[in-house]
Amino acid sequence: MAKPKSIKSKTVVPKNQTTYQKIHNFVRLHVDNYDTTVGRYFEGSMFLLNFAAIILFIIDTYHLNPHQAALLHTTEVILVSLFAGEYAIRMWAAERKLKHAVGIYSIIDLASILPILATLTDLGFLRIIRILRLVRLVRVLRFQRAFQGKNTLFGKITETDLIIIRIALTIFTIIFVSAGLTWAIESVVQPEKIQTIWDAMYFTIITITTVGYGDISPVTTIGRLVSVLTVLAGVTLIPWQLGKLLKVVLSSNTKKKVKCTKCGLEDHDNDAIHCKACGTIIKQKHEEE
Repeated sequence: MAKPKSIKSKTVVPKNQTTYQKIHNFVRLHVDNYDTTVGRYFEGSMFLLNFAAIILFIIDTYHLNPHQAALLHTTEVILVSLFAGEYAIRMWAAERKLKHAVGIYSIIDLASILPILATLTDLGFLRIIRILRLVRLVRVLRFQRAFQGKNTLFGKITETDLIIIRIALTIFTIIFVSAGLTWAIESVVQPEKIQTIWDAMYFTIITITTVGYGDISPVTTIGRLVSVLTVLAGVTLIPWQLGKLLKVVLSSNTKKKVKCTKCGLEDHDNDAIHCKACGTIIKQKHEEE
């Protein structure tokens, strides 16, 4: 049963605020808020920076000369520093900081800035941190932040469109993460077959679609494990989301958009007389004819 829309209470702004309090309230108002211009610009900027980070990861899979590698290194340090600043801003603005810190998107944000340790140090006892460079793959999950609900970074969308976008993001995430891991693992032992992430992406796609041409195959144990997990993720997550999409489409065919004058609920059955959320009598279109 759908819940009636909650009535938002007006925020009481205390008088005689300090400059710190004013700045803190301003940041809290606009972070994760697509209804304000500042909030949309902030989230839009982070969306574009995240896209740039994905491009940098792809470029990093190519064989670069020293000058290109140094330029890529500098760009990534700047980019990750901006992500670190974003993480600090969100943490500072959070009302319940512990709950925010253990949230899925906060964990993704933190994981995406950890590789800066690998790029800023060459200390012997921290060489293992270079493995964290693969953690950059989680940045692809940050795209989900822009589509948490119907009110998205790109405006309000229908539930059907939201599910379609999430399906596309799921497919992209599975392919990109699997390809990145496959490239990192298999390019070391078979560089003649997997030279860049595009070769790994080709292998990932034919694996998910179960085509299996056989021209590229994992030879390491970890590489084979990644392939198995990729197939399991593909046959589990994608059909599950397609099922949700089918359910929404079928449900929309049996309902009409008749807005309740009391609670605002719009989706009602064709033969509904009362609002299923609050019980108010509703007037169907066929009654007006």
